[in-house]
Amino acid sequence: MQDLRYALRQMRGNPWFTTVTVLVLALTLGANAAVFSVVNAVLLRPLPFPDADRVVQIWETNLSRGQAEQVVSPYNFLDWQRQSSTLSDMAVYEWESPALITHGAPARLDACFVSGPFFRVYQAQPLLGRTFRADEDRSGERVVVLSYSAWRHYFSGDPKILGRPITLDREPYTVIGVMPDWFRFPAYGTDLWATPAFELKSESRGSHHLYGVGRIKRGATLSQAQAEMTTIAHRLERQYPDSNQGYGVKLVRLQDEMTGNFRRGLLLLWGAVALVLLIGCANVAHLLLARGVTRQKEFAIRSAVGANRPRLIRQLLTESAILAIAGGLLGLALSLAGVRLLTAGAGRIMPRNEAIHVDARVVIFTAIASLVTAVLFGLAPAFRASRVDLATAVKQSGWESATGGSWRLRSVLVISELALSVMLLIGAGLLMKTVWQLRRVDPGFQAANVLGMRISVAWSQYPEERQRAVLYQQIIDRVRALPGVEDAAATNDLPFSGSRTSSNFDIEGVTFPPRESPLADYRTVSSGYFNVMRIPLLKGRVFSEADNRRPTPLVAIINETLAHRYWPHSNPVGQHIVVHDRRCEIVGVVGNVLHQELTTAGPAEIYVPQYQGGTPDWSFFAVRSRTSLVSLVPAVRNAFREAAPQSPLYDVRTMEARLANSIAPQQFSAFALTAFALFALPLATIGIYGVVAFAVERRTQEMGIRMAVGAQPGDVLRLIVRQGLALGIVGVVIGVAGALAVTRVLASMLYGAKATDPATYLAISGLFLLIAALASYVPARRASRVDPMTALRWE
Repeated sequence: MQDLRYALRQMRGNPWFTTVTVLVLALTLGANAAVFSVVNAVLLRPLPFPDADRVVQIWETNLSRGQAEQVVSPYNFLDWQRQSSTLSDMAVYEWESPALITHGAPARLDACFVSGPFFRVYQAQPLLGRTFRADEDRSGERVVVLSYSAWRHYFSGDPKILGRPITLDREPYTVIGVMPDWFRFPAYGTDLWATPAFELKSESRGSHHLYGVGRIKRGATLSQAQAEMTTIAHRLERQYPDSNQGYGVKLVRLQDEMTGNFRRGLLLLWGAVALVLLIGCANVAHLLLARGVTRQKEFAIRSAVGANRPRLIRQLLTESAILAIAGGLLGLALSLAGVRLLTAGAGRIMPRNEAIHVDARVVIFTAIASLVTAVLFGLAPAFRASRVDLATAVKQSGWESATGGSWRLRSVLVISELALSVMLLIGAGLLMKTVWQLRRVDPGFQAANVLGMRISVAWSQYPEERQRAVLYQQIIDRVRALPGVEDAAATNDLPFSGSRTSSNFDIEGVTFPPRESPLADYRTVSSGYFNVMRIPLLKGRVFSEADNRRPTPLVAIINETLAHRYWPHSNPVGQHIVVHDRRCEIVGVVGNVLHQELTTAGPAEIYVPQYQGGTPDWSFFAVRSRTSLVSLVPAVRNAFREAAPQSPLYDVRTMEARLANSIAPQQFSAFALTAFALFALPLATIGIYGVVAFAVERRTQEMGIRMAVGAQPGDVLRLIVRQGLALGIVGVVIGVAGALAVTRVLASMLYGAKATDPATYLAISGLFLLIAALASYVPARRASRVDPMTALRWE
């Protein structure tokens, strides 16, 4: 208690020192707490259901076709169910966007159509009612389980909802249950789960469109389950060579599947804020060392009257602990704002975004970090300050003390700060260069002034492809007539929408090995699609209005990749391909379009007129505008509502927003790391300025003597700047060496930049050397103006 009272008096007597120290600690500890909140929710905290580590995502693979994670065939899924002994439950699901038909306007929902064991895989119990029986998806009944948010939003939390009929896309369903608020699987925002996931009468074994999940039995491991599923896949490959050639199975823990894109970025970010914390600790250690020099005589006298060295160390560590606790409490408050900034910056792309908050784990982490920090920044100054000798301390001048061990320790600290800051800023620079390069990638179309959207229509209302094709054309005609609209078009797969359709095809006159016909992305588009998207025509022609209003002759357009692959030295226009059992004449070649990622080359593509190529019960639309897209949205919605009043419009976003969303993980990591690096930069600047300024102040008498015996102001200026630059050079060299080692982990996150990019290293090194020179120049200039007589009388 005596130590505590004395420490509080010391802080109250030095308000500026206390304020600056607590603020530095609060900012660094707050940043760590905010990032830990994200890491805790996304990576560390298990998913909120029993034995979550046993739940796996199930993918099919076909490595010969470059498919590392392929959606599942329903027939293969049924065979897995019958033959697997390591998976206790297995289910499949498919995403749909049905319209909920109520007395008001139709509402588009995010629905998951599932097989019966779906909820058993998660071992999730409903809030109200029941979930699906294991065989309920095959009974022919149409039943639905609502999410908590959908129950509250669309049905006002009606406790009598069980047994109530609802209509989804003109089909009647019966509500049998409501899930608790925490259950948001397989994705955040799911509104309901319904059966069935598929109907075998409309399926073939070669059809892959389902997502799979399973639960590993107790006593079995992931590797055992993987080995068994691989054996089953090989068995099915031999049994069904026409449809299963080359197909395997891949199991991925569900939590790893959900966090895959963000795991490395978050761990990198956590490492970055840990470095910022170390830099902050070094800064506070500077302050304590400087303060310790001014208190040397106090410690010498206390030692002389009976205080031993452990007693002095305990006193100083008590002061450090109080500073750290105060910084931790303030940092915890600041972390609330930090969490909001991080989640807002990541948006809905961050997995488990809804679970990110400051909880008990974060508080405990911050408390531990505060105590560790107190030891980190307090121990060395405490040992240094407590090593005193009464006679020496009384007789020693300030400049002598400054040139002793304190100066060396402070130099080591500032070199450490500079090295860590260099490493941080180089990493941030490489990631920022990656984002810059990604923004320069040509996606194959012009995204500016293009609005993308999607519509789903009820199968029961538009059961025939011709009906749907006519509806989509009516929508296009209405939208084209709007003021400010340049053109409009429809497609089954819009770039960067998350939708992708592929198909096998054959080339007339070319023989491929059995069951190895080539694969290409399959696009059905209306006649104006290439104009709307500004996809360049390289050879031949684009589709005409006639192609999209008549069933024959069948025509197709291919992209540059497919043309170079199969007609490297000839013109493919006029050749014929067979896709979906339809013989089509190639009438044009267009440029490649990136559809999924800006970092991956575009695949082979085949375009067919929407009327000829099959019209699904959903379609994307693209609208090119001459005016503001924001002002156009209400008019476009009205046009859709007039043409299809029972089919709500959704996923309305600009193409520029879709492109930006595709690089959101890289952008989030780059901007967050840059923010922390820029926060570390002034800390390092303050550190080197503080070391040089303190040394200059304590060496005032030395400077006076030098000038009294003939040294010019320029000599003093160069002497001090050289000393500051020496610290900067050593710090930069160590930082660059550390960056060369550490940035290897960044290699897989970089695009258009190497982990050893010389321009980035030179620019950051030059920046820090300039900072070191400027930080040294200010105190050096002050020292060069010292009056020798004043300096000689300084003490």
